[in-house]
Amino acid sequence: MKTETSLQWKLVRYLLTFVLALLALLWIFQVVFLDSFYQRYKIEGIEKIANTVAMSLDSENISDIILQQARQNDACIRVLNGFTEIKTINYMGCQINQLSTDELLNYYQKAENNNGSYLEIVNEAAISTFPYNVNLIRRDGSKDLIYTRVVDTGAGNKATILVNTHITPVNATTETLKTQLVYISMIVIAASVGLALLMSRKIVKPIVKINESARRMAEGDYDIVFTGSGYQEITQLNDTMNHTTKKLKEVDQMRRDLIANVSHDLRTPLTMISGYGEMMRDLPGENTPENVQVIIDEAHRLSALVNDLLDLSRLQENKIELKLEVFDLTALITTVLHRYTKFTEQDGFEIRFVQDQNVYVRADSQRLAQVLYNFINNAINYSTDDRRIEIRQIVRKGQVRIEVEDHGEGISEDKLDYIWERYYKVDKQHRRSSAGSGIGLSIVKEILQLHQAKFGVHSQLSQGSVFWFELPTVSKPDNL
Repeated sequence: MKTETSLQWKLVRYLLTFVLALLALLWIFQVVFLDSFYQRYKIEGIEKIANTVAMSLDSENISDIILQQARQNDACIRVLNGFTEIKTINYMGCQINQLSTDELLNYYQKAENNNGSYLEIVNEAAISTFPYNVNLIRRDGSKDLIYTRVVDTGAGNKATILVNTHITPVNATTETLKTQLVYISMIVIAASVGLALLMSRKIVKPIVKINESARRMAEGDYDIVFTGSGYQEITQLNDTMNHTTKKLKEVDQMRRDLIANVSHDLRTPLTMISGYGEMMRDLPGENTPENVQVIIDEAHRLSALVNDLLDLSRLQENKIELKLEVFDLTALITTVLHRYTKFTEQDGFEIRFVQDQNVYVRADSQRLAQVLYNFINNAINYSTDDRRIEIRQIVRKGQVRIEVEDHGEGISEDKLDYIWERYYKVDKQHRRSSAGSGIGLSIVKEILQLHQAKFGVHSQLSQGSVFWFELPTVSKPDNL
């Protein structure tokens, strides 16, 4: 198995590799190619001198221009009209001043044959002019550059420009640079390693701190607070981990609530079934249809709870496919309300349906009925002395909005965002036995999201709640 390298040593390695690459380039350009670059620079320099002089031949200040070019570039310049000397600047001892007539003609012809210019590099023949016209030929690896340019001056006349400069060997310079580069390399490598260690420690330290906190969080400590900082990315990671901890803590609490809620919902019908069963077994005359019906009703409650739990699980895992069809939503609501007749007759509820027309939608009718049951059950469970429940159907701009309003205790604003979450229950006290199972709003959320429907709730404490959803309307089919 491959061993992972720590971030700290990766940073050191990357920075050191970068520095070594830069130093290698510096050695190559300053030592290996120094002679080539120097020669190229000198060649381009004398070509530029010749071009400047050629453009200034007709100038009144030609002498000053030639003198300036010679001094600035350590070169000597010779300008001829045919074989007549126009101007010669002997700023330094140069070989072109020693050329014979035949040699001048030779350079002229080579330039003519080479589109007007010719460059010659003469090795080991540098000539220095000493006082008293004593010439000394050195053989030290020096080079002379002789550049010839032929310029047409008009009326069939041509001028010849010769520029001569000297290339000094760079061996001593190269050795000096090598010595300097050795010291520079040692200093830069040491500094880069130190800088890399410092940077890595600054960067890695908050990450290590966050990692330690994350390990504690993984062990179940959701009260941990991430405090890593120092960089924008670290701060963002720190904020994300704190948000994750908060959400995990909420989920853990919801899980505990689910266990408590489901245990309560299971225990009540099981107790009823067990109690009535034992009573019918042990007491003569208790084996009545009424007692049997209680056992059947409680068994149905257990079945409904288990079915709701299975539905919620499958909805959250996207394992349920909607059976879409066009149907009369108004008629569906009317049918659902018939189930609540006993609440209106026995418990004094007033359930009213307000609508002015029949509306058709394309949806899964069974799942929408499930949504309606949950909304109405929720309204019944949390109603107080005012037992009025109103279901409103509002149609506008191609949308139908269904609202279920109760006049119960309401929901505080800080809890509205949580009522749709899994396992969450606003009121921990189980009040009234109804057709619901206690996890209805989670199922409602999943069903409406599958329909891509808008939904929500408006509520105020002591003033009741309004649960709603919206769907697009469709035309009535011809076969209905």
